[in-house]
Amino acid sequence: MRALFNKKRGSDELDEIIPKQRKNVIITPSTLVLAVYVLLLLTKILDVAFINRENEYYSVVILQLMIFMLPGAIWCKWSGENYVKGLRLRLPKPSSFLLILSGALLMISGALLLSTVFNGLESLSSNFSLYDTFISKTDGSVSSGLYLFVAYAILPAICEEFVFRGILCYEYENGGVFRAIAFSSLFFALLHFNPINILVYLFSGIVLSLVLYASRSLIGAMLAHFLYNVFGLFGQRYMNTLYRITGSSSFFIFIVTFCFLLSGAVFCRQAAKLYKKYLYDGVSSNYRKPDLKTPEQKRASYISVIKEPSTIACGIFYVVASIIYLF
Repeated sequence: MRALFNKKRGSDELDEIIPKQRKNVIITPSTLVLAVYVLLLLTKILDVAFINRENEYYSVVILQLMIFMLPGAIWCKWSGENYVKGLRLRLPKPSSFLLILSGALLMISGALLLSTVFNGLESLSSNFSLYDTFISKTDGSVSSGLYLFVAYAILPAICEEFVFRGILCYEYENGGVFRAIAFSSLFFALLHFNPINILVYLFSGIVLSLVLYASRSLIGAMLAHFLYNVFGLFGQRYMNTLYRITGSSSFFIFIVTFCFLLSGAVFCRQAAKLYKKYLYDGVSSNYRKPDLKTPEQKRASYISVIKEPSTIACGIFYVVASIIYLF
């Protein structure tokens, strides 16, 4: 009875969160994604001509706020005053910390494995960059390291997760959680305009979505993303050194694969424990109630998202930005 009561209460609360004026609108979540893509593409153009490299950290901070937080804030404001309550913007519970840590390790090892298999071992020596526009660098001072930490690790994790795991996952849940994971991860992968590493970003997006749903905390996904960024900033450069120490590409791939499987096992185990605890305590999932009942409706919902003009425009912008990236 307790579980049923909590489930009903969670559904009633969620009905209050979903603004009624949002139920029949032309503007779709992919419109928000398109706005982010356009702003990011403009950033690449502005980077060539206008950005002062002496103040690059400030430029990175301002541009990220404009690219992600401004459209996201406008979307939330337009969606109603109670909209933010549905984004799971809450601190993760201590029981979720091992899940978050293992999720970050899973992303790191998975990214290394995918990069090595598809791009070769030479990709391990590349510097960490943000949207393939700003390359991380520091003069060794404490202040420079702090700026790098904030601009390239903390802020991207907050801004990107707010839009892609916060808003997009919440919006696409009305077609089921799997649809939310699929489209939020796909749009996240296309965001980086990097066809060479698209599988890396797609995998990372899936893991971050799973962290969100297993921890039931958007901040939990931000923490996992933050840890991944920290490794990219300060750990990626040492991967080539690790490869030289092993003295064998096969042995290096074996080590990375082992870390991937181990972190994956821990991640799945922790997720299972959390869901078991939720079930035992009768905790509501607080998912948006799906409006699709039959398998045919669910398949059609995927197609409907793909056929949206804004989704098609996102694909076009990805192709254009990828060409800019490659040439």
